Amino acid sequence: MPEINLHDFFEYFKGASNGQPQQSEAVQMLQQAMPDSLLKNTSPWVVKFREMPPEPECPIPSQGLDLVKSFEGCVLHPYMDGVGVATIGWGSTFYADGKKVSMNNPAITQAEADELFATVATKDFWDVISKTVPYWSEMSDNQKSALFSFSFNLGAYFYGSSGFNTISSCLKDKRWFDVPDALMLYINPGSSVEAGLRRRRKAEGDLWAA
Repeated sequence: MPEINLHDFFEYFKGASNGQPQQSEAVQMLQQAMPDSLLKNTSPWVVKFREMPPEPECPIPSQGLDLVKSFEGCVLHPYMDGVGVATIGWGSTFYADGKKVSMNNPAITQAEADELFATVATKDFWDVISKTVPYWSEMSDNQKSALFSFSFNLGAYFYGSSGFNTISSCLKDKRWFDVPDALMLYINPGSSVEAGLRRRRKAEGDLWAA
């Protein structure tokens, strides 16, 4: 049996750029001792090492993602949303690292926007509501998706918060038939965004009841 497991051994590799020049020298010695066949681009271990890791599966149902995207739209440069908050991509006000979007930030690509949306939507919204909203495991994917859209628009911690008494009461008491009507209470009546919010709440209510 070999005395050294390379997988464990290289967990401690830092190299010259991190103040460990002897490690870089040791790796060079190892490379010189290896047969050329192991150092070709087509060598099986090299091909395997360079494989892209699988994309993490998004837990949010497609109907939830599609509903949010249909109302948020995608803009690849920073812009001000309807209430004056810097936004980018599919309605994201934060980047994946938690940094707030600023109007001074550069534009992003469509691929970056899609990846940002999936990451932020999962970490900052879906993961929150799945833990804070009661009876979550008993809901259908349509019901979960409707609440995901609602939370993405109005905040992940809506349940039990001030101003959300009606929808919180419906969910707490499991009065699920009342949820579509409760959603329609959150439309900022009299504001410039009322019409858009009314359409969104209607779509969420329809999805909930589907």
